[in-house]
Amino acid sequence: MVTLINKFTVKGSTDDFEQIWARSAEFMRSQQGFIGFKLHRSLSRPDVYVNVALWQTQADHQRVLASAEFGAHIRQLADVAIPDPDLYTVVLEGAPVL
Repeated sequence: MVTLINKFTVKGSTDDFEQIWARSAEFMRSQQGFIGFKLHRSLSRPDVYVNVALWQTQADHQRVLASAEFGAHIRQLADVAIPDPDLYTVVLEGAPVL
């Protein structure tokens, strides 16, 4: 499993960004290898969002990025926000001690 962490700095309306994001999320949810996502919004900087998405493999994620349909979604997002994406793998986890 790999984790996509993508920070978005919104250039205009956060409402527009969230609407475009929701359409893009529906596309991603139908892709092979996609596990799920959480979109977070900064409490101190309301123009900053962070998407944390889980994929089964790096190849699954790369396949989607190469598709023409994804290109249309990312262009719409790029019109309203500056993305900063990267893929990560877990090296350490923690949980409360019971």
